[in-house]
Amino acid sequence: MTFLNKGEKAVSARLKRVILLVMAAVFFMSATAFATPPVMYNVTIYDGDNAVSIMTAETDAQQILVNEGITVSEAYGDTVSFVNFTGKDGSAIIIRRGVKVTIQSFDGTTHTVHTSGTVADALKAAGVSLTKGTALNYASTELLTDGMIIEIYDIYDVTFKVDGKTVTKSVSGDTVADALQLAGIKLGEQDYTEPALDTVLKDGIEVEVFRVKVEKRTEKEDVDYGTKSINTDTLYKGETKVITKGVKGAKAVEYEDRFVNGELVESKVIAENVLVQPSDEIVQVGTKEKALAPSSANKETIKNAQTATAPVYATELPIGTPISELKVPSYVTIGSNGLPTSYKKVINAKATAYSEPGGLTSTGARAQNGYIAVDPKEIPYGTEMYIVSADGKYVYGYCIAADTGGFIHSVDNTVDLHMNTEEQCRKWGRRDIVIYFL
Repeated sequence: MTFLNKGEKAVSARLKRVILLVMAAVFFMSATAFATPPVMYNVTIYDGDNAVSIMTAETDAQQILVNEGITVSEAYGDTVSFVNFTGKDGSAIIIRRGVKVTIQSFDGTTHTVHTSGTVADALKAAGVSLTKGTALNYASTELLTDGMIIEIYDIYDVTFKVDGKTVTKSVSGDTVADALQLAGIKLGEQDYTEPALDTVLKDGIEVEVFRVKVEKRTEKEDVDYGTKSINTDTLYKGETKVITKGVKGAKAVEYEDRFVNGELVESKVIAENVLVQPSDEIVQVGTKEKALAPSSANKETIKNAQTATAPVYATELPIGTPISELKVPSYVTIGSNGLPTSYKKVINAKATAYSEPGGLTSTGARAQNGYIAVDPKEIPYGTEMYIVSADGKYVYGYCIAADTGGFIHSVDNTVDLHMNTEEQCRKWGRRDIVIYFL
């Protein structure tokens, strides 16, 4: 039984238990609401060329690396910078991985180190210091790369003669090529130096640069004509007579000129193109023997010669064998068909015959079978030909244009063939022929 004092209201025991539970729950919730949760923030880890961002509540930078499984080896020159680590958003941890670097000195000394950073850091790690009069092949601030070879050079005073100027510069390197590069002097494709590019540098060396320029030009030039000789017994031995004057041709000649420092040092022909063919000069060469004063020993021979009868010529025309008495030159080949195997051109024409034994042609040659009459405007004197009748019955053979016929100017493509007798002329008559120009 519950007793209440004066003025109190009665509260049941069951209700009191409910109130106590509610109060306990409110207290627990209040305590939880006022607890401090852990703070998460962003950190970027730069590992060599790689970068990764992570969220962490860890405030110890080294522990962060451990948590991420990242190891750093001082033995291989790895270094870590925590300068940008604040334990807040935007923090950074920078890892520089060591690389293998070789330092070569001009005196042959070599150092190999594993380190990171710049060229200056590598020199420091190797315990190498630059002395006066030496230089590096890299800037001291250049970042290191794996396998880098840092070379220490002597510095030389080199005098350059280039483009009309003479300058002296202090340069490093091993060879003349290194000196040119460091001095900012560029060579063209055909330029060269004295001494040569692979010459080892020494203090006070002089290097001259030769600028080479190649140009092409085309010139029009004469082409000399040749000379063809025709033997004749109308001239004495040792005498000559020009029948047809030679005419020079023309050609375009392409030259390649080579200039060194502006002066022409060489010209060579690289191509020729004949524009106008030359015309050969035709010359008669004497074969006649000069008469000697008769002696008592040869008077009988002379007397016999004076009383000798004139030669007897055949009156028939030979069939299948050449009528011409001229010997076929060695450069003309006659095939098994009795015709030339090579020639410049061939035409169809008409041919008559004439006879003038012992006479002279208009070019001064003794008239004989093989010297034929032509129109010189159509067929120049000295032209070599091979003539056969169109029906194939007769072969006049190898012949040379050496005379002019009176009928020639009225009929085109007509020639007059010399025969030894009038009977042969009548039997030839006028025939169609084929002329091969040799």
